[in-house]
Amino acid sequence: MNPSAPIVESELPIAVKHLAFDLFYFGLYRSLIKDFMFVLTNPAASQAITYALLLHFRVILDFFYTTQPIKDDCCVTHFIQLSPAFKANFPAVVRPLWLTEVRDSLHKRLAHMTATRWREPRPEMDYYRKYFGDIDGLTETFLKGIPADLRTPFDSEWSNLERANRTALPKPNGDQFRQDF
Repeated sequence: MNPSAPIVESELPIAVKHLAFDLFYFGLYRSLIKDFMFVLTNPAASQAITYALLLHFRVILDFFYTTQPIKDDCCVTHFIQLSPAFKANFPAVVRPLWLTEVRDSLHKRLAHMTATRWREPRPEMDYYRKYFGDIDGLTETFLKGIPADLRTPFDSEWSNLERANRTALPKPNGDQFRQDF
């Protein structure tokens, strides 16, 4: 298959595993950044984790809010279009007013070497953190909507990541996933 070909239905179980990866590390890094002593005693590791956290945030934003994917971009739109069971259970996602500004900031500061890095003051972490709850809400809604044949690979990947990282995170269950960060 052409690597840049659009996503097809048979790829959704694989895609949902990759979503589990990004959501897992998004949650793990949020919990580490919340640990004041870790941040204070490990400034280099803290900076690297913050960078990784924001990269996962950027990927997840695109997954949930992209409505017209380009080439092989994977987003919630694929699940809506390719899974009738999911489409029936997932409400339309409304793009928030803040999305373009936040996405552009992450894009210019993380994905590319741009003059924005030195011409504009860097936002504090709270600038991004205030939108994390939106991701939690979308995650809950998404997981409530996916059928078992897609939920099983998600849960399996989540468990594998917990074992690999020797940590337990609140597993998204589709009912309550909001994290207190």
